[in-house]
Amino acid sequence: MQSGFLLEIVLPVSLFIIMFGMGLSLTLKDFERVALFPKAVLVGLLAQLLLLPFLGFMVATMFHLEPLLAVGLMVLSCCPSGPTSNMYSYLFKGDVALSVTLTALISVIKPFTLPFLTYYSMVYFMGEGKTIDLPILKTILQLFVITVLPVGIGMAVKNYSPKFAESCEKPVKVFSMIILFAIIAGLVKQNWEKMWGFFAQSGAAALTMNCICISLGFLLGLLLRLSRTQAVTIAFELGIQNGTTALLVTGTILQVPTMTVVPITYSLLMFVTALVFGLFILKNRRSILDQPSLERAS
Repeated sequence: MQSGFLLEIVLPVSLFIIMFGMGLSLTLKDFERVALFPKAVLVGLLAQLLLLPFLGFMVATMFHLEPLLAVGLMVLSCCPSGPTSNMYSYLFKGDVALSVTLTALISVIKPFTLPFLTYYSMVYFMGEGKTIDLPILKTILQLFVITVLPVGIGMAVKNYSPKFAESCEKPVKVFSMIILFAIIAGLVKQNWEKMWGFFAQSGAAALTMNCICISLGFLLGLLLRLSRTQAVTIAFELGIQNGTTALLVTGTILQVPTMTVVPITYSLLMFVTALVFGLFILKNRRSILDQPSLERAS
C-alpha cells in the first residue's frame, strides 16, 4: 500500500469515521456544561488553544529542528484532544464529562484556527518565499467536512436512534485505535530509509513536548484549584494530541512526508507516557483524586 493512497484516501475516510464515532457519544448536554461549569472548561480550552502552540514553538526552537520538522511539531501542537484522550480519562479516573466537553468544543473550533496557525508557522520557520501553498478557506472547508460534519451527523444519529448509536460507539472507538496504528505503520514502512534520520532528530523533541504537556496540564489544574479529577483530565487533554488530524494536514493537505515525522513519533510516544502517568494516578488515587469531579457534579 503506497503512502500516497494512505494519506489521500485512507486517512481522510478514516478520520471521518472516527469523528462520526465521537459524535455518537455526544449530546447537546456536553456543550451545555460550558455554562454550568465554566472554569474547568475555560482553563482546558485556553490551555489547548494558546499554551500548546506556545510550547510547540518553544520546543521546536530549543531543539533547533529543521524547518519542515518544526512546522510538523507546530501543526501537531494545534491539534489537541480527541477520542484517545477521552479513553484515557475514562480508564484512569479522570473527569470524563470534562474530557468529552473539551473534545467537542475543540472539534468545532480547530478547523478555523489550525489553517492560520499552520500558515504562520511555515512563514516563521521556512521563510516568506519558501512556504508551501495553503489556501486558508479551502483548508477550513476540508477540515470542517472531515471533522465537524461527521460529529454533527453522529450526534443526530444518537438523538434519533440512540440504540443504534450505542451499538456502534464501541466498535468505532476500537477502529480509531487500530486505524491510527495502521496508518502510522504504513507510513513508516513506506518511508523508512528517508525518515529514520528524522526520527532520531525529532524523537527527543517529541518526548520532551509530551512530558511537558502532561506535567504542566496536571500542575495547571492544581494551581488553578480545579478538582483533582479535572486536573488529571487537563493533563491528558494537553498531552494526548489528535495525531490523525495532524497527519491529515501535513500529509494530505500540505503533502509533505517529512512534516509527518513529528506527528508519527509523538503519536507513538504519547501512548506510553500517558499510560505511565495514568498508572501513577491510579497508584496514588487516594491522595490525588480526593475532590468531587465535573462528571459527578453533572
